[in-house]
Amino acid sequence: MFNRKYIFLLFSIIFLTILRLFFISNTMLVDDEAYYAIYARHLALGYIDHGPMIAYMIYFFTILIENSFTVRLGSVTFITILFYVLFHFGKIFYNKKIGFILCLIVCINMIFHSSAIIITPDAPLIFFLILTIIYYYKAYFNNDKYFFPAGIFLGLSMLSKVSALFPAIGIILFPIMIKEKRSYLRKKHFYFSLLIALLIFSPFIYWNIQNNLAFVRYQGSHILAQGTLQTFFELWTGILLICGPILFYFSLLLPCKYLIQYKSVPSDKIYFSIITFIPTIYFLFHSLFSRMELNWPIPIFVGGIFITSIFISENWRKYKKWFIFQLIYSSVLILIITIQTFWQFLPLNNISDITNRYYTYNALHLDLAEYLNKNSHLKQKQIVANNYQIPSIINFYLKPELEASCLSIGYHETLYSFLQPDNQLIGNDFLFLSEGKNFPENLFPYFKNINRLQSFTSTRSENVISNFTLWIVENYSGKDI
Repeated sequence: MFNRKYIFLLFSIIFLTILRLFFISNTMLVDDEAYYAIYARHLALGYIDHGPMIAYMIYFFTILIENSFTVRLGSVTFITILFYVLFHFGKIFYNKKIGFILCLIVCINMIFHSSAIIITPDAPLIFFLILTIIYYYKAYFNNDKYFFPAGIFLGLSMLSKVSALFPAIGIILFPIMIKEKRSYLRKKHFYFSLLIALLIFSPFIYWNIQNNLAFVRYQGSHILAQGTLQTFFELWTGILLICGPILFYFSLLLPCKYLIQYKSVPSDKIYFSIITFIPTIYFLFHSLFSRMELNWPIPIFVGGIFITSIFISENWRKYKKWFIFQLIYSSVLILIITIQTFWQFLPLNNISDITNRYYTYNALHLDLAEYLNKNSHLKQKQIVANNYQIPSIINFYLKPELEASCLSIGYHETLYSFLQPDNQLIGNDFLFLSEGKNFPENLFPYFKNINRLQSFTSTRSENVISNFTLWIVENYSGKDI
């Protein structure tokens, strides 16, 4: 029976890794991925919407060749490495069963699978945050020497995504809560690890100071985006669906139970509980008032995998069927999304079918490229749009000599606001790409002349997914007219 478990674990890892490599080899980048790929072409200490880790991660994997496969290869690589790290941690510090459960609950789960096939800051966040949690555990429960690598991984986690700060707060609070661990508050190793994390994170702080706190202002506006009870329930229903009922249930409820009874609960469970509880409280409370995206609360479940695995292992006879149900549920969900992406079998409309995102911009990749090749005189003009998605797709796939840009008129700042400030674009003529077949009414005052050239349609199985129209616009006045 034990050997069967190993065979099943190995088969799951190999099968899903091959599936992920197949997926990233045969789909277009979605708009956010293309945007981060442009980060990697313009390496910096920070960016307006994220830390620099995602840019350097993509840059490393695209040094030799840049395509949709190599851009995403880092995410598959990082997630695959985690399988060994998690299994080894569970086996060494607990038992083989916990290692087995811990590895499988990440390997076969949509929330982690998505971070393996789509390159976003969540991929390095998950990787370095799990390492952070493991190495601080080793430092608290095994040897002080682990504080050094723990601090490094914490700094890299924060450079990946600032939401790593929430589990970090739990890590810092742990020795304050647990009496027998308070001696660590007097140890230099503990503070040295935090100093290392701060030093690693400091380039991003420096970038913000140099750029008028651009990231802080940008994230502030997102955090203050008004939410409703409807958006609250949509968020948490969506998270329940993608991470599975068992991981969702235990990640949110077990930490609360253990922390209420913390004096009678083993300290290792308190450690995993507090690093899960802090982000849970933040995201639950904040989502009542602000509109959030499904991937934002990921730090909750990065901590939740540990507390869930330990609990299931200790109560294996009672929860074995629950765990098997979780694996079957997640496997089916992964297969449905994969099949739907390549062979559309579910009768969903364009809006509800999330796999359409891989086809939204195929007209720009193919038809626009062909149109510009036939009208080579147009290549002398810079292509612009009023969002970051369109120029990012164009820059990645068409690679124009004049890099496409985003005007951001009545729109938030983007990477392009720093690469090509608005005052450098004033007076220029452009090729403007709009979504749909009409020119945006709010942009008419910003140009002297506007002439339509060509419309392009992205299709999927003869169904229209999206439309784009190319215009010549002359004498841009600038945003401050």
